[in-house]
Amino acid sequence: MAFNLQRVLTLKQLRLVSVLGRELNLSRCAELLHTTQPAASRALLQLEAQLQLSLFQRTTKRMVPTSAGLSLIQHANRVLAEIDLAEENLLGLSTGVNAEMRVGVLASFSPEVLARAMARSRDMLPDVLLSTQMQPLEVLYEQLLDGRIDLMLAHAELRVDLNLVEVTTLYEEHSTILAAPGHRLHKKKKPSWSDLAQEAWVLPPANTPLRPKIDRMLSVYRSGDRSGRGPDVQTDSSLLALRLISQTSMLWAIAHQQAKQFEASMQVRTISAPAELLRGPMCCFRLRQERMKTQQSVFIGCLQDSALSLAG
Repeated sequence: MAFNLQRVLTLKQLRLVSVLGRELNLSRCAELLHTTQPAASRALLQLEAQLQLSLFQRTTKRMVPTSAGLSLIQHANRVLAEIDLAEENLLGLSTGVNAEMRVGVLASFSPEVLARAMARSRDMLPDVLLSTQMQPLEVLYEQLLDGRIDLMLAHAELRVDLNLVEVTTLYEEHSTILAAPGHRLHKKKKPSWSDLAQEAWVLPPANTPLRPKIDRMLSVYRSGDRSGRGPDVQTDSSLLALRLISQTSMLWAIAHQQAKQFEASMQVRTISAPAELLRGPMCCFRLRQERMKTQQSVFIGCLQDSALSLAG
């Protein structure tokens, strides 16, 4: 089988494959593409006939991509992301910005390292718009693979395909437990895990690397009698968590680099723990198959220089 995809595929067909691959529902896909379900079904059948390949298996409830479908979905996402980027760059030219670099950041990444790197790279890349967004780990990785972000700054707890992704280690991170300055556990030189487990906790979302470690500790060491300490709460807001632990007897575990900044405000203090709940490197991730752009190379270098300052 031989065919010229440039002659066969259209942007309209790529959008159909991309949206259907995300929604896995033809009716919802048609709605998002502002067409009817019969029209979307005919377009898919026409594309499969052109390619002489089955892209989706039809079931009563949803569409399931075949291996060929999965491959085309990935390529469609990449092509559409590049077109979106071209549109952004062209728009930038009219506003005085020549390029944009999109960086996805895990919330626990050091704001000090990121801010220093951004400040330095602004001087080195005056015509590049640096755009950052914070998302959960799985979302960031999906966006990186789809080409919706250029770089991902995250914990190495994430399992990645090293054939697809290049990883640059930036700095070593570990967890720190914070509490209000007057918390009763500050009176103990070495609180045990049982002591820590009996307290109420401000928990991070379930999809963060730290949450399973906390859940495991609580399930092993927490006993039934907690003397009215109250329930745990969950939030993804650092500011809310900071207010909670400064005004209550709750505990909060976060990345050490962030903990240092909050402790400097004198609202909270570090609680000694028997060991760290989580330790590992914070890294920069980029796609291997993409040619490294100048702005990416410069920004990664700025990140490395900024990370070195943590040890200084």
